[in-house]
Amino acid sequence: MPKFDFNNNRYARLWTDSDVRFLRSLIDESGLLRTNYGWWKTQFTKASNATPVAADGTATFTVQAKDRTATPMMDMRAPLGDSVPLDYKGISWYSATIPDFIAPGIVETAPQREYKERLFAQFGNDAFLISEWMDDVQMQIDAADQTLTNLGAQLISKGQCSYSFGRGMKGALQKAEIPSENFKKAGAKVWTAADCNLLSQMRTIEVDFRDTKGYNGPMKWQIPYKMYMDVVLKNKEVRELVKQYYTLNDKVFLDSMPVTEEIFNSVVYANYPDLSPIEIVVEKQKDISWDNMTGKFVNGWDSKAAVLRPAGFAGEIQYTDILDVVMFEKYGNNSITKSFAQMEGGIYTLVNTTVPNGMYKEWHTDLIMSAVPSLNEFPYHVIVDTTSANS
Repeated sequence: MPKFDFNNNRYARLWTDSDVRFLRSLIDESGLLRTNYGWWKTQFTKASNATPVAADGTATFTVQAKDRTATPMMDMRAPLGDSVPLDYKGISWYSATIPDFIAPGIVETAPQREYKERLFAQFGNDAFLISEWMDDVQMQIDAADQTLTNLGAQLISKGQCSYSFGRGMKGALQKAEIPSENFKKAGAKVWTAADCNLLSQMRTIEVDFRDTKGYNGPMKWQIPYKMYMDVVLKNKEVRELVKQYYTLNDKVFLDSMPVTEEIFNSVVYANYPDLSPIEIVVEKQKDISWDNMTGKFVNGWDSKAAVLRPAGFAGEIQYTDILDVVMFEKYGNNSITKSFAQMEGGIYTLVNTTVPNGMYKEWHTDLIMSAVPSLNEFPYHVIVDTTSANS
């Protein structure tokens, strides 16, 4: 008789539907899980409510944006005169459908479970088993975080997003109704041109947009890391401004010296008050070709694009209840057990399943997501093609 009962240890309880609270508490409280690809969390918040699911299983959300242009001055009136009704320009909106995603699954076969039982019977320590399982779950979380980051970067830098990764369905997902006039060209010169007055062109784009829209709120520029390092910091106008600043302050700036991010921030914003701060975009994801199992890193952000938009979050993560949970609770096969645990406030759902596979059982772990980023500030979202100059 074994010294320790495997079925009563913490690892086995992760698949017990009668003890679902244990799985949820472990996921919620574990310090073993972390965020490795969390750029999306810096750009989007979770929608306040889940989108309802229609009878056909689809969940369609609508994003609304109210006109936020500057308020005009008051009217002069005669004594006791009435006010003129405020001229509302209305609300802009667009709709899209929330897609379903699933991470590559974790499968434990009967021989693998038998090996773990023998280890536990000998040593009575389930900490290693849980830690090993958590490492696999972490990979699923990374897959979900990368997916939302890629889609979010596409949406912000292109105004639309599509999905062409993984082994499942592919296609266009969403197009935000950004006004056509908000898609700008680089200015007089493409940004990589040796004689491009980059700061002046950026300032012109921003000032013209604010004047045209009457938008006075705080804004920010978003520029991908490579463009910032290879184009912005090496730009002629930037270097001349830094050199002039150093000379006026009795400092030496040699032609061989690089302009760093610290120098840029301390010099440029003091001399260009009409230019909003630049946020450097750093994001990348792993894509695998399932034909030959080779991997490469990709970016969701359009490498040619610089974005000017209102400061703060760009939008929300729209999500819906996982249909698998509803269907299994109502119509689940009695030979199958499932335990569910929500993550990221309900955006992700972790599912532990015990299923028959012929004569034996298997133990599966899946991470499911029905979610997609949405752009809430789309009427005031400016996308600049830095490789195309004004005609």
